[in-house]
Amino acid sequence: MDIKQLKTFVDVAANGSYARTAAIVGIAQSALSRQMAALERGIGGRLFHRTGRGVVLTELGERMLPRARTLVADASAWEIAARQERAEPHGEVTLGVVPVASRGLIASLAAELRNHYPGIRLRALEAYSGQVEEWLGSGRVEIAIYNRYRRGRVANAESLARADVHLIARRDHPMARRRELAVRSFAEIALAMPVRPNSLTSLLTGLAASQHFELDIRFEAGSTPLIKDVMLASDLATVSSRHVFAREIASGELVAIPVVRPKIVQTTWMSLSSQHPPSAAAQIVTRLIRQLAARPRAAK
Repeated sequence: MDIKQLKTFVDVAANGSYARTAAIVGIAQSALSRQMAALERGIGGRLFHRTGRGVVLTELGERMLPRARTLVADASAWEIAARQERAEPHGEVTLGVVPVASRGLIASLAAELRNHYPGIRLRALEAYSGQVEEWLGSGRVEIAIYNRYRRGRVANAESLARADVHLIARRDHPMARRRELAVRSFAEIALAMPVRPNSLTSLLTGLAASQHFELDIRFEAGSTPLIKDVMLASDLATVSSRHVFAREIASGELVAIPVVRPKIVQTTWMSLSSQHPPSAAAQIVTRLIRQLAARPRAAK
């Protein structure tokens, strides 16, 4: 017995005729008769009596018809659900992201998924670039968004954004009125920086060494909000792209002074884990990130 035989039973019962049913479903009457004969052999009893006008249910057929209808309906619902599951991407995607990208981007990404891909669940883990790249290498995250500050391409990655690096400080900081700052000026500035290892700190340390001075790093933290709070409560400054602190700069709490000689450019990259092929859901998330990153910053 199979679902096709049960459906034939339900259809013939509804139409009261093999000929009428065959015409409606578009198969030969002989094929319907064979399906019903196989079903009756399987259950060991007759489901229809033949009459001059067609067929009528036997007592057994009347008792079994409601159950057959339920089974056929359930099978149809299961098939529809299976097709929808295949057509609508679903699953969980884990994303590692740096603070520079987390503001705005993750909120917009979550909204896009809720509106257009409700079957996809997003996990976003925020950390600085070194940690995000470690997660990518270990397979803890499927997609990584991280920063690099040296020129050249990154293997198996695509560039999402570029931004100049600034000194970020309170508006009453001694350097706040400068139009620009050479890296050499950092010899006079106490800094609050991300916890090492950190690619920007490593670059600045190397630049300082090449100019025969050491960075004065007084505070290290694993989160941007902590660095911001320390800056607002002290004379410490940090080095970052300005849009990380865009709200505080817009409110006048902090100022951003361009870093020059040399100019430092932050490139934000996106990479997929090499531990396993990306899922359909991960590919969709990657495409959405690419689209969102391409929007003007004010629109994010």
